[in-house]
Amino acid sequence: MTRVLVVEDEESFVEALRVGLQREGFAVDIARDGREALDRFEAAPPDLVLLDVMLPVLSGLDVC
Repeated sequence: MTRVLVVEDEESFVEALRVGLQREGFAVDIARDGREALDRFEAAPPDLVLLDVMLPVLSGLDVC
């Protein structure tokens, strides 16, 4: 199963992306700030990352 890491701090976007991606057969992991995204990426590298640029703690640009 293809794993997607969604990095987004806006809850309504998180849920919409989770539902849509899971419906299409993806395994979805969520991070709500840049630091959490890096931690999750290092723990279990995903196949794809959907990364918001404006994040709390550490910006999406810094994460990238």
